[in-house]
This record gives sequence, C-alpha cells and structure tokens, in this order.
Amino acid sequence: MASFNWFKVYDFEEDGADIHPLNTVRTIDVKGKLICLAHIATGYYAVDDRCPHAAGGRLGRGKCDEEGRVVCPVHRYKYDLTTGRGAQGDYVETYPVEVRNNGVYIGMPRKSWWPF
Repeated sequence: MASFNWFKVYDFEEDGADIHPLNTVRTIDVKGKLICLAHIATGYYAVDDRCPHAAGGRLGRGKCDEEGRVVCPVHRYKYDLTTGRGAQGDYVETYPVEVRNNGVYIGMPRKSWWPF
C-alpha cells in the first residue's frame, strides 16, 4: 500500500469555497511538481500536468469534457480523471485528493529522496 505526503492546495477559510469553479482545470505547483487539478460534479481530481504525447501539452491549460475527462489543449487528447487512461491507449499519473473541512489536499507518494 502506497504511503503519501498530503499537501493542502486550497484553504477554504483563506481562499473561499468557490476558488475553483466546477468543470474547470488548472495547473498547481505541489513542492515543485506541476499537477493538473480538475473540479467536476463528482469532486476534485489530480493528474500529471504534462500530457504524455510528443508535444507535452499542459493539461491544466485544457478543459474538462462532459464525460469527466481532461482534454489536452494541444492535440485534444482526452484522459479519464479517475483512472488517468487516455482514449489513445496511453495514460497520465493520477494522485489522490481529499476534501476536508478546511480545504483540498493532494497526496504525493513518499519518496526517500524527497526533502519533505
């Protein structure tokens, strides 16, 4: 079972509950790692910000479609936010997200070489 370091990316008291509107994506920096954070009707989801195709589009600059996928702004490749699977047979890494009373947290796998 994976072990995670949890990082608060939104603080409801400081940022407000509507900081990230529904059906939008954005790029956030979690300790130097760029993550695409999506907010759809079923909750918040986090995936790698970099699309794996050759152009390496930033998913946080894309959009969400009606089926809960993030759409790359470069080639329109689509990735399921829950599994990371792409319609083209590739995938992006997913990260656990928890919504707690005081904000939104992303879990990053613990690495022995990470300084935090």
